[in-house]
Parts: sequence; C-alpha cells; structure tokens
Amino acid sequence: MNKYKILLLISIIAFAIAGFAQDSKEKYSVTDATFNSDQSDFSATYFNNEIVYVSDKPSSSMPGKKDPATGRGFCDLKTDSQSDKILNLINKINTKYHEGQTSISADGNWAFFTRNSFFQNEKRFTDDKLMPLQIFYVNYDNGIWSDEFDFPINSTEYSTGHPAISTDGKTLYFVSDMPGGLGGTDIYRISFISGAWGSPENLGATVNSESNEMFPFVGDDNMLYFSSNRAGGFGGLDVYYSEISAKKLSSAQIMESPINSQSDDFAFVLLPGSGKFAKGLLSSDRPGGKGLDDVYAWEYMIKPFRITGTVTNMKGEVVENTNLIFNAPDGTKQIIKSGLDGKYMVAAERNINYYTTVDHTNYFNDYFNLKTEVDDFTEFLVYDIVLEDFPKFKIRPINEDGTPIEGMNINIVCDNKDLFTGISTLEGIYWEFPHTYHRGDSVTLLIDFNKKGYLNKKVTFRIVIENGGDVVIPKEQFIFVKAEEKMEISKIIDLNPIYYDFAKWDIRDDAAVELNKVVKFLNENPDVQIELSSHTDCRGSDYSNLQLSDKRAKSAADYIKKGIKDPNQVYGKGYGETKPIHKDCNTCTEEQHAENRRTEFTIVKINNQ
Repeated sequence: MNKYKILLLISIIAFAIAGFAQDSKEKYSVTDATFNSDQSDFSATYFNNEIVYVSDKPSSSMPGKKDPATGRGFCDLKTDSQSDKILNLINKINTKYHEGQTSISADGNWAFFTRNSFFQNEKRFTDDKLMPLQIFYVNYDNGIWSDEFDFPINSTEYSTGHPAISTDGKTLYFVSDMPGGLGGTDIYRISFISGAWGSPENLGATVNSESNEMFPFVGDDNMLYFSSNRAGGFGGLDVYYSEISAKKLSSAQIMESPINSQSDDFAFVLLPGSGKFAKGLLSSDRPGGKGLDDVYAWEYMIKPFRITGTVTNMKGEVVENTNLIFNAPDGTKQIIKSGLDGKYMVAAERNINYYTTVDHTNYFNDYFNLKTEVDDFTEFLVYDIVLEDFPKFKIRPINEDGTPIEGMNINIVCDNKDLFTGISTLEGIYWEFPHTYHRGDSVTLLIDFNKKGYLNKKVTFRIVIENGGDVVIPKEQFIFVKAEEKMEISKIIDLNPIYYDFAKWDIRDDAAVELNKVVKFLNENPDVQIELSSHTDCRGSDYSNLQLSDKRAKSAADYIKKGIKDPNQVYGKGYGETKPIHKDCNTCTEEQHAENRRTEFTIVKINNQ
C-alpha cells in the first residue's frame, strides 16, 4: 500500500525526505506549532480562531491501542482549547478507530469529519474486510452537538474523506477514489443546501490528475487549496491552489517554497479573515520537526504595499483636500484626498508605473509618472508632492522709452474663451491660467490692447505650460507706440517691400502677404486712416510713371479694403517719380533706384484725437 493511500486512510508512516532550510528572505515564514509531539500531528484546522488537529499520540481513553497496519496509535482529534463547544465536539467525534481531517462551517455549527467506516457503533467492511474511510457530520443546536449524520456518498466500495465546507456552507469538497476518477484519489464537490445533498461533481483536469489529489481546503478568498503528488512538484505531496468559479475552477498553480518542500506538504489552511496567502497552518514531514508529521504555522512575509507622502505648497505648508488619482496600467483607478495634515496613503502594486494626476482648486494641476521600483519586502514608498502656484504672467504695457502705461484696456482670450478684461496700472496686471489647465498643456492666448492715444495691438501666443509660477513673455510684445499723424506704419509693424511685375499693378502672392499685415493693423486700429502711396524711380516718362504708380496704389488699397471693416480707413495714391528718396537720377545706383520704387503706408488721420 503506497503512502498516499495510507494518508487517505489516516495511517501515517515515515517517509525518506531531503534537507530543507528556510532563507531569511523567503516570502513565507514557517514555524513549528507549539502542540507538536514526537508522534504524527497533522491536518490542523481553525474553529473560532482556535485550533483542532489530528494526532496519533496516545489517547488517555485508549493508551495502548495500536493500528496493526502501522504499529502506531489510532488518530484522534486533539486541541489545546478550553472551549466547551470544541471539547464537546471532539468527545462526540472521537472513537476507537481513526478520525481524520475535519472541516468546521463558518458559523461554527456544522462539523464534517473523516473516520473509518464506523457509524452508530456499527462497523462497515469492504469485501477485503477493511474499514474504508467515510465522511460524517454533526450539527450544533441549543448548546448540544447532535449524533453524526451519514454522508450519502459513503460506500464500502471506495473511500471518501477529507471534507472541506465552503465559507457560505453550500458546497462540500471532498476526496474519493470512487470509480470514474482521473486516477488515484480525486477531489469532488457536492451541494449542501438546507440539509439536502446534491450529486457529486468531479472537479476535472484543471484540479485533478492521474496522481493523488487530497486534503482540500476552501478559504474565504474564494480559492481551493489542496495537495497532490503529481509530476513537476518539489517532491512528495505539494500544495496547490485553484480559483473557484460557478462553472469551473482555474488551472491549479503550485505554491512556492517554503510552503512546499522536498517532503510531503499537505493540509494547507488559511486563518479566516486573513486574506489570500496571508496566514495559516499546514502539515509536513520535512526535516527539523518533532515527529513524523508536524503542524506548522505559516505567514506571508510580503506585506501589503502602500504609497504614502505629504502634500505641501512651495512655502512648505501642508495642503489638505488635494485630489490624487492613481491610474494603473490595467486601467484601474484609485481616487483619494490628502488629509488635514496633508498626508495621503494609497494601496499599490510593486514594480508598475502609475500615471498620477494632482488636482486642487488653489494650485496648479499636475501629473507625474511614479514607478514603484521596490523589492518584495518594502512596505511603503514615500513620495512627497509639492504643489506649485497657478502659472501666471505679468502684463505691463510700456511706451517706446520704457515708461509704464497706465489705463491700458486689456482683454485676454484663452483657447477661444474670453476669460479676462481689465485695465493696467503702473505696475501692470498679473493674470493666472484657469484651474482646468495641467502641466504640459498647450494654450493659445490672444491679448487685445487698446488705449486712446496709442496704436492698438493684438498679440497672439502659443504656450506649452511647463511649470507653475511666472511665465515669461518678452517685454517687446508689450511696447506701444503713440498714435500720431504722418507716421509711417512700417516703423510699427514689420513690412517687407511690395513688388509688382514689370509694367503691371496686379497684386502678387508675395505682396498679398505684406498687405495682409496692413489689414490686421487697420482692423486693430479702427480709428486710424492711412494713405497708401506708391512711388517709382526716375526712369521712364513722368506721365507713365504717375499712371503706373497710381494704378498700383489703388490696386493695393482695393485689396486692403476687402479685408477691413471700414473701407474708408485707406485710400491709394500714386506719386510717380515726384517724391524720390534719391533725387539725382543720373547718378543713382541700381540699389538707389530700387529704394525710390517703394510703397508707403502713412497715417493721415486719427479719429479719436
């Protein structure tokens, strides 16, 4: 009879094992339970956070009785608890035969246990005169444990054992070598609703194999834990787990060292309420124990990971009620607020990148990428956050000699939204970007300036917000020119020479670019009227030069009129060669002739003066 069959029959024998040593940096700690003896102690479970386990150490009721198959004592349920409810249960269950793995319902009122086929003082035998394993259960009602009930799947043709009741009390998982399995012993489940049993279901190939699957346990983390001696393990029985669903269970995954060793590792249970892989008990015959099998307390040493820190402003003052949004790569999002002390804490995963946004109505919205590059034993990553003031810029209009202009009307349009209208002082004005903007945003600003006695100006900026605080805008953008008649506007706006084809006055594409600048200037200064004058060099007849320049001036003026609101702001006039810059035609160089061939835009009237 192989060891796994004997284990199923609760007859424990010695087994050759390899060495095992626990690294101080293992993810799990594994320590001997205090109740272990020099006999076999195993299959511990929790009952109201106290422990009930199986042992073949001598019983006071039958100190000399031994199992003839092993030469050792019979297995009974044991406890160090002083609870009457627990002690009464053990007294109800234990007999002169083997009692084994037990499972207690979450409410503590149902106990399912394994025993040799001995029911109501009657022995049940196989054809070979053996007493197979069977499952029985008792109920606690009005302070008394009932007599045992017979599990309907019990049979003398095969064994059933190792019951494990689900946390909702509706499903019982168990082990059997009944016909139709995948091989060895398999794990089954059966519904148990209002005291009525359904039909058994083999858990299939995601859990079972051709080898032996045994010792199931269902945790409150919706996981099935069990042991198997299938190929690919550490050696002997190893602990596996599978996620439970209504239709099927996920493929079994093996647990790592030191939960598993090169010895037999089995009867893995969780402390109720502790969480997945957090804390519990297991049995093993690994080296270093007190007996053949021992119970070990295990604990997951990798604690939950958190990101924590303090939110302050640039002055070092704590900032409460800051909205922090941590976005994980899988799309999950956590939204938290900093407390009255500015502190925050958020549950996180190790070694992933969080895209985090920061939002507070009084400070610059921000974002950052935070990678949690920490080892498995780091519990906290401290990340302090410093909030910057809203981005802002100073607008201080000045005249050409640098004197501040007071009373300049200023209007700011931000991304096509009219957001500010104000009047400058000698100190200028400060304007903050709206709260909706974040670092890295691209913003288009249109600033409109006007004041009586000055030429109006509209300035367009496209800014990428890099930081909070002051945004620097070149002061040249805020220099304003007093509106004066006879002023040549090419001294105010950047105009290139306007060219025409030989003997023609059609507006070329390159000329249109320059004339559009004049259109913009006039639309910004509706009170200004200009004369567009066209001039030629001294070559050619006076009459033809006058006619050609006048046609060119009027053609350019007509082009401008189409783009401005008030066509009366401009008129064109040709002067031919009557107003040369260089007057001695006979001695002019080609460059001087070109300078004489010019177009001028001169302010002739300002209506608001």
